[in-house]
Amino acid sequence: MKEGILFILTISFFLTGCCIQKDVAVEKLCSTNYPIILVHGIGMRDDLGIVKYWSKIPKVLEKEGAQVFLANQDAFNTHVENAIKLRERVLEVLEKTHAKKVNLIAHSKGGLESRFMITRFEMADKVASLTTLASPHRGSFLADTILSWLSKREWLDNVVNFVNNYGHFTGDEKPDALSAAKNLTLGYMKNFNQSVPNMPQVYYQSFGGLVTDDYPAWKIRFQHKIMLKGEGENDCTVSK
Repeated sequence: MKEGILFILTISFFLTGCCIQKDVAVEKLCSTNYPIILVHGIGMRDDLGIVKYWSKIPKVLEKEGAQVFLANQDAFNTHVENAIKLRERVLEVLEKTHAKKVNLIAHSKGGLESRFMITRFEMADKVASLTTLASPHRGSFLADTILSWLSKREWLDNVVNFVNNYGHFTGDEKPDALSAAKNLTLGYMKNFNQSVPNMPQVYYQSFGGLVTDDYPAWKIRFQHKIMLKGEGENDCTVSK
């Protein structure tokens, strides 16, 4: 996992050109001109004490010369609310490091929140690059399926209340699990993409993966089959 992330980061920074320090030793692959902010996805905060959302990745990047910060946005909230928090975090990191820009590396829904922040909050001049990992830029058929399934069985309210309570318990001030899920649907993201264009001064790139029928985890295979019907080849939550 960490080797793959390092490879992605290395390619990302070399392609952006302005992000790699030219006087850095070759072995310090991630020693960049700008600090990195890791932006987590839905379902889990990145500031929990016991379970680490990014595992050992921050330490590995720091060992390779990077300045790394976590975004600390909510686990269950809308793109707008989390983009507000992300904007505050970017400004905080810039003030702390005296850097002119940041590099954003975002997983899943965090990629959408990063895009929203950059474009709608006019933060393009403060972001050198955005690298998204398994972000549902066109929405996720799985989100549509789950919401529809829960609604038909009249379980939606109970599940949403449970998730909101969990989110509040783990640190979200005002979790909104239902809106967060709706933000990932196919229809929502179609409108999102029309109103949140990429900004020319920011370098964007996106990476994803695919699951095969012989994947060892049955839950992943099950989700993969659901997604396969709606969107084709996928990683169990996001299509290629």
